[in-house]
Amino acid sequence: MQAHMDIKQTLKELGLHSSESRIYLYLLENGVSTPPQIARGTGIARTNCYHVLRELEEKQLVQSQLVRKRKTYLARDPESLVTSIDKKREAAQRALPELRELYTTQKNKPKIRFYNGLEEVHEIYRQTLTAEKLIAIVDGEKFFSTLGKFGDWYIKELHRRKIIFDDIFTASSQGKSAERVKELRGALHAIKFLPPRCKDAPTDILIWGDNVALITLEKPVFGTIITSESISQTFKTLFYFIWEEL
Repeated sequence: MQAHMDIKQTLKELGLHSSESRIYLYLLENGVSTPPQIARGTGIARTNCYHVLRELEEKQLVQSQLVRKRKTYLARDPESLVTSIDKKREAAQRALPELRELYTTQKNKPKIRFYNGLEEVHEIYRQTLTAEKLIAIVDGEKFFSTLGKFGDWYIKELHRRKIIFDDIFTASSQGKSAERVKELRGALHAIKFLPPRCKDAPTDILIWGDNVALITLEKPVFGTIITSESISQTFKTLFYFIWEEL
């Protein structure tokens, strides 16, 4: 009994489902059999037997023949299992170069998502709360005036979750918004300001993991998240180049 269980598990790993395994093993043990005999011997309904037998024929594990004008079935030599696997392996090897090309293309292709309106943009900020580290270029005045209480909650939540936050504020953010951030920020929140000669940036940038978010808080409010390892790394490099110059 244990041997049968082991064989069934092996057949399952080779791609045969339960009914296929039962019929295949029955035919190996009993030889030439009719569908009614197979149904009785395996406990599988006769209508299902015909379907499973066709599947086993397609897999070249059983063959049919006419005996006294009755269709009967018998199992092929178990060596056919190895032959079947070899054929699948050869087919996979032939397809592998094209599959690898598709995989590489998909892997390098950025994923882009769009968010329209203030409520959807809130979702972008919530997604950053899963990060270990966040870096950003932000117009503080627009951030607090547009996001209001959500903005306060967001900064506090970053600190509560102990997310490292390197933040570059625009020059115009050195007023009330700077004081507000100083009140809200924690030990892991470092801030620098762009010099007055730099024009204000109308689009905020948030970078975490493989994600880059571009958010416009002027009406109409909208945002975009680009998920790409290479694009994210480029933005991080540019951010820290600016950071070191401030």
